[in-house]
Amino acid sequence: MGIRCFHKCLLIVISFATCLPAFADDTEFRIREAQQSARISLLTAERVLYAADQAIDAAARIISTIDNERLIHEEIKRLAQGVPGVRALIVIGPDGRLKYDSYRYPVTDLNLSDRDYYREAARRSGLAVGQTVVGRTSGLSFVPISKRSGDFTIAAIAGQYSMVDIETSCADCWAGMVRKDGELVSVFPPESEFDQKIYDLIADEPGNSGTKILRQHQSIIVVAWARSLTFPIISFGIRGLPDTAHVEIDVN
Repeated sequence: MGIRCFHKCLLIVISFATCLPAFADDTEFRIREAQQSARISLLTAERVLYAADQAIDAAARIISTIDNERLIHEEIKRLAQGVPGVRALIVIGPDGRLKYDSYRYPVTDLNLSDRDYYREAARRSGLAVGQTVVGRTSGLSFVPISKRSGDFTIAAIAGQYSMVDIETSCADCWAGMVRKDGELVSVFPPESEFDQKIYDLIADEPGNSGTKILRQHQSIIVVAWARSLTFPIISFGIRGLPDTAHVEIDVN
């Protein structure tokens, strides 16, 4: 009887030891998936931002050289169509009122001076990426990409998920983007809920890329990020890990 029990215990120990490399391999694979999701999201975001930056600069030249509102509308409409993921370009006057809209002519009378993306563009040089907002006339969510040019503020109206990896080969990953201040821009799938501490951690970590294994609530996840060297954004990928993974930070 004692020998049989000993053999059973020995088999359990051997089985557990045999499974350890498999657990380790699965964890490493999932970490690589999160890293790839972050890299693809960054490439996706920068593709949109480079094109938007060029379109905004071109729009600034158009409104400074053409004295015909209908022609300006047609020209900025053409520019907007050339930016992936962007559905419109808008021009806001020095008084904060909407002056040109590539989507609609004549333009709707709107006061946008209270919009954060209008104010932020006035405070900084270069491109400003705002948090997701809802359009006042369209009722649709969008990410504003804005820039000040002389007396005007020009904004590209980008789709909410146009700058994250939504066609990833990692079906179990969450892909998203935060600003340099840790404020979330967007995350896909949209029903995901992550603690703000995770976004702050991504923004505060030094280096251009990295990973951390975290515990949030009862789950263990890996967070991988990739920082843009050109624009004020950080892309990230998040993937669930096995319970055997070593936790570096508990965000609970």
